[in-house]
Amino acid sequence: MKSYDVAILGGGVAGLWTANALKARGYSVVLFSKTDLGAGQTLAAQGVIHGGAKYALAGKLTDSSEQLAAMPGRWRDALNGKGDIDLSGVEVLSPSQTLWSLPSVTSQVVSFFGSKLMRGRADALPRESWPEALQSDRYHGRVFKIDEPVIDPVSLVASLSASLSGICYQADCEIKGSGGRIESITADGIEIEAETYVFAAGAGNADLMKAAGVENPAMQLRPLHQLVARGDLPDFYSVCIGNGPKPPMVTTTHTDSSGRKIWWIGGDIAEANGVARSESEQIEAGRGLLQKFLPWIRWDEMEIFTARANRAEPLTESGERPPGAFCQKVGNILVTWPTKLALAPDLSDQVIGHLGAPQSPGGNATPLDLPSPGIGKPPWDR
Repeated sequence: MKSYDVAILGGGVAGLWTANALKARGYSVVLFSKTDLGAGQTLAAQGVIHGGAKYALAGKLTDSSEQLAAMPGRWRDALNGKGDIDLSGVEVLSPSQTLWSLPSVTSQVVSFFGSKLMRGRADALPRESWPEALQSDRYHGRVFKIDEPVIDPVSLVASLSASLSGICYQADCEIKGSGGRIESITADGIEIEAETYVFAAGAGNADLMKAAGVENPAMQLRPLHQLVARGDLPDFYSVCIGNGPKPPMVTTTHTDSSGRKIWWIGGDIAEANGVARSESEQIEAGRGLLQKFLPWIRWDEMEIFTARANRAEPLTESGERPPGAFCQKVGNILVTWPTKLALAPDLSDQVIGHLGAPQSPGGNATPLDLPSPGIGKPPWDR
């Protein structure tokens, strides 16, 4: 029997960030991932370190926008090697995002982003500083810079896992326990016990909770049907302002495994109506949206395809995403969902807040005879 302070089940950003934070504070910790690291929601993320601007598109600050306000600063410290976790090896794709309005958007909403309340979060850009994708005489909207960096999720997973050598393993764990309390877990024949077990497996939490007899919290899935545009495209890290509370389109720019430029496109186009469409219908809808919003780009020369993903979160009455990261204690289990990649630091803080002092400060148990997981692939390379 191997003993630890904390056993984490899940190899996405939630588990990896939390494992690093616990290790830095002297807890003996082990992490198990059923799949390659980040293969679920983490590598399907657009890599935006949200500060809440996206959640103020109705022209007012919301609970979600306020919960996220401190996250860019927290991440920026880590990316500069000055935070609790050193992420200086992570690739920053862009130091900020562009917020751009459709010409039809009401002046009230656009004026909100130029107001004193949003100063420092959204600053108006002169035309000469607009991104290349908007440099057309045919574009007549307003453009703002939002102070939210965009990172490469693959390099994030690689950086977080690099410091977990000897405590991060690939295994499908069998849980022994009931009624919301775990006695031990078995990973490929090796029995492990821990003071606390952290469920950080995203959608996989459903199976873990069932195995441990955890009935509350319940989980919800919010599916996405995102678009990938590939071709000779300019870099574009942007949130489009429409007339609704959700952005019609959110774009980030990445490079695929063959070195080709792609736009990873989410926003309202990828949500309810997009989820209901077939792949061919979503491609047609996506081409129509891109042609309507950015008609000066030669979309007939671009390859467009789609990818589906699921966002796993605690169940809410409205079915919408809860405003912040989620951590609930059930027996000796902590059930967690970050709800946004940007909220991983806040989630790890909540986990630490539930723990007592390390039982064996400064050390881990002997490494296990189990394989280390690989790094997963983003959706456009699967």
